[in-house]
Amino acid sequence: MPTTDENKRWFFGGADFDKLCVERFAPTLEQLRRDGIKSGQDIIYALQPNDSHDWLSLILLLDQIPRNCYRGDSADVVFNYFDPMAREVALTAIQRGIPERCPEVRWRFAYRSWFYVPLMHSEDISLHDLAVEKYEGLARDVESLLPSEMAVEWSDESEVAHEYRAAAQRVVQADEKASSEYAQLSLGFEKRHWAIIKRFGRYPHRNRVMGRETTDEERDYLENGGETFGG
Repeated sequence: MPTTDENKRWFFGGADFDKLCVERFAPTLEQLRRDGIKSGQDIIYALQPNDSHDWLSLILLLDQIPRNCYRGDSADVVFNYFDPMAREVALTAIQRGIPERCPEVRWRFAYRSWFYVPLMHSEDISLHDLAVEKYEGLARDVESLLPSEMAVEWSDESEVAHEYRAAAQRVVQADEKASSEYAQLSLGFEKRHWAIIKRFGRYPHRNRVMGRETTDEERDYLENGGETFGG
């Protein structure tokens, strides 16, 4: 279960963390652009991910790492190029059951959450509806490991799945409050994104770098403390 500080490293890591991401991953991201990769299916076909960790690595590379590598005026590359590919990879993984049926992801909640983040970054309300559903499922799994919920039956799980669930149970019960808060924080964060898309149909804070005209309502929202999630 990641701590708040561990989560902040990804989303509010600062210049040093961005620099590290640029040094390690920008050459790969730029090579994808030079090679003319156009879709998530192109990536999947080329790399043929074999296991859940391959899928997770792809999602991190396409969804989060670009946010650390392309800041400010170059962020349009994130929204217009990498985000669509990340969503396609994430949706394919979800359709194949990777986050919910692979125990090494299902019961490692930080890993599992990453599969849903590309949906959170979308401006498609239907994908936010799906993201809410998925984060609610994650929260239910966390709650199922609390002592008060131990009557849940898991008779059909494999030995491997049992081992991963048991390990997750030990982590959750070691700090029940923090575990419950993590699950609800993830769900709540998605709902905050959902509310913006529900209201505006897009993220107003992206308008400038994407060359979109900002409406009066959006301008009022942004000038009066509207959320930008770090830009």
